[in-house]
Amino acid sequence: MNGTAAALLVTAAAVAALGVAALVHRRDSLGAVAGLALLLAAVTSALVGFAATAPSVAAAAQLQAAAVVVELLSAVTLPGAVAIALVLRRRTGSDLLELAAPRRADRELPSPQIEPPPAAAEPGPLPEAPQDDLEPGS
Repeated sequence: MNGTAAALLVTAAAVAALGVAALVHRRDSLGAVAGLALLLAAVTSALVGFAATAPSVAAAAQLQAAAVVVELLSAVTLPGAVAIALVLRRRTGSDLLELAAPRRADRELPSPQIEPPPAAAEPGPLPEAPQDDLEPGS
């Protein structure tokens, strides 16, 4: 393994570690997209580094072609992901990861507002019991 290949592979490992850290620790959508971009760049660097150590010219060409494909995929998908992240951020004031995970308050229906009963008025005199016109024992 020559020095260039070793440097590319070490760089790819460091960039991949940064990408994973960005995906894990960032809570906003732009941080997640940045972590994804770092991971794709790490894959590209690793493929180029492995191409430098390939045993044949054909194997090196295949690895370099795979690196070009990864770069094309990242060139196509990452601008769209950034645009979606920016639209979500501007529209809701929130980020993609929080939108993906439903919160407890989002799942519960709001409870109806119950008004307390009106206060009872001062009790007045009790009504008298009705009297019968009948005599007792009749």
